[in-house]
Amino acid sequence: MKNLYFNDALISEWKNSKEPMIVALTEYCLQRAQQAKNMKIVPEADVRVNGEGYQIQHENYGEACGPFSQNMLYLAFGYAYTKDIAYFEKAKELMLAYVQYEKWHGKGFKGRGELNTGNFCVGMGYGFACFGELLTMQERRMIAEGTYRLGILPLLEDWLLPGTKIHAFDTMGHNWWPVCVASGAFAAIFMREELKDADRLVDLAADGLRQWFAYKGNAINNKLASSDHGAFYEGVGYYNYVLVEYLRFTDAYKRVKQVLPFDDTKIMREAAAFFVNTVYPSSKENYYVGFGDCDGKGFPTGVVFMLARCPELAQLRWFVQNRSLQTSDAAVFRLLHYNNIYTLPVEQPKALSVCYENNGWAMMRDSFETDAVLLAVKCGDSWNHSHNDAGSFLLYRNGKAEIFDSAYCSYGNDIYRDYYVQSYAHNVVLFNGCGQDWRDHHDHVRMRGRLYDFTDEGDFRYVCADVTGPMGRFFRKHLRHFVWLRDFILIYDDIQSYEPGKVSFLLHAEDDTCFRMLTPCTLSHPHGYIGYDVQDCTYLSYDAYTDDGGRVKFVSVLALNEKKQPMLTEFENGYCVVCGETKVYINLLSDGRVMHNNCLLTMGGYLTDAVLLVEENGDATAAVNASVVRKSGVNLLDILARKTGKLDCVK
Repeated sequence: MKNLYFNDALISEWKNSKEPMIVALTEYCLQRAQQAKNMKIVPEADVRVNGEGYQIQHENYGEACGPFSQNMLYLAFGYAYTKDIAYFEKAKELMLAYVQYEKWHGKGFKGRGELNTGNFCVGMGYGFACFGELLTMQERRMIAEGTYRLGILPLLEDWLLPGTKIHAFDTMGHNWWPVCVASGAFAAIFMREELKDADRLVDLAADGLRQWFAYKGNAINNKLASSDHGAFYEGVGYYNYVLVEYLRFTDAYKRVKQVLPFDDTKIMREAAAFFVNTVYPSSKENYYVGFGDCDGKGFPTGVVFMLARCPELAQLRWFVQNRSLQTSDAAVFRLLHYNNIYTLPVEQPKALSVCYENNGWAMMRDSFETDAVLLAVKCGDSWNHSHNDAGSFLLYRNGKAEIFDSAYCSYGNDIYRDYYVQSYAHNVVLFNGCGQDWRDHHDHVRMRGRLYDFTDEGDFRYVCADVTGPMGRFFRKHLRHFVWLRDFILIYDDIQSYEPGKVSFLLHAEDDTCFRMLTPCTLSHPHGYIGYDVQDCTYLSYDAYTDDGGRVKFVSVLALNEKKQPMLTEFENGYCVVCGETKVYINLLSDGRVMHNNCLLTMGGYLTDAVLLVEENGDATAAVNASVVRKSGVNLLDILARKTGKLDCVK
């Protein structure tokens, strides 16, 4: 079988190129290949773990399969570029050694197929695709049969095949299913000439992956759809993982069969938009919206894989060319698909705001320019890689994460379970020191948070985060209103608890931040997890007490214009936030307390039932949840069903 990744024409093109990026990538790939020649085989006895606990889940098989899968394509590159037989000999040595393992999975699973199993399959697949013609018939048979027994069948029997599968689409979160199936199929398609039922398995895997992307969720099991118009509930980092493994498989499928397994154009287009909508261009560091189990930093290489497959996604080329990639990021794939990634037209994104309502993510920004302002709000699910963070928000400004998420640590560390995934680590509200039930992260929150009334009308943008469900054991209502105006973003928390108590607004932020709390509060600096010296565990807590009816309001702002600092004044049944020529009136009656009557209130001369009313330069311009706005007998708004938006847009 011929080498399916490298040929003499490609190698000659790279050797003769003067393009700095191609030269740098080639040099890096050769360095990695040279290092890979010195890889040592890890005996299976060294990766076995006895005992109990988190480590027993995977044992230490990753110490073998990780370097093996990561370096096999570099060994293939080194051989194709230099014709040094030592690269092939090392690849063969590794493959023959690892197919003699007893198993490719840890002890902590009901089945035999897991992520490490997939990594072994990836390494074997690349080795077979690139070195198959150099292997003897006996060596090919030994590697193919060993991979089939230890990897392909365990993965596909556990996750896919009728009569043997033990998993469904919603098992082990969402990312495991496509990763396990795609990696098993990746090896199978390259070994199809050695394995009798490889074609059948590959086609079943392709159809299963098609179904996974189309999965609509499960109400009884409380699981979301795989995709919300391209958004993935486990976040950017884990969708990147899914897409890399899926696109690795589809790339292999096309190399072997010259066609794609199915039409995924819509899937790729929506996924590309999600990556673009969550990126924050910075002169300091690569950022993306970092909710959940990720630190929100780095370059998601799935973007490169998507461009390799879909060169028409011109906004992804903008993504690549406006990020500081490390040479190591998907280096071989960038060489193989250089023209698709770098030389075709670039298109700058246009949509400055987006809301993925089912997932509960919203992003608003002032531009896609470097070091601009990006506000991200999350109010959706809590489970697995999605933390107990309903209502949390992040602010990226001046090239950094100014208001941030505390991120995460090793999943086996107690502080991960007891702090990082819990409410304390996020920009949320607590009641008497407690947030969401700690079990939400592991067992699922049944009444997940929601985003309502997302609006983007230029200089008026709005979204409401309904945190009531996740905090339902304490609050009968928690609505968190975000209003973005020219010079500031207003955050209005409308809360009612079942019993009177202390309510705490948490903030994890840089020392120099644009955040301002406008309503009276006591400021404290609690520590999120006693006994661990972790800097990010210390945060700000703005504390206030409810009235006898359990009501409390927080009014805070993100002051985006340093020359204009918002101020708050209070009047009967309302507040007014003033910033330059902009005023925002807050109707405290419009909080559900008088719905059997009405909540009309005169604010600044306007008679209105709006929750929030915006006035600019003396004119009312926008309202939140309003049916009427009158001034001096003139109807500025008069409708039967309340709406949110600019007044000239909602009439």
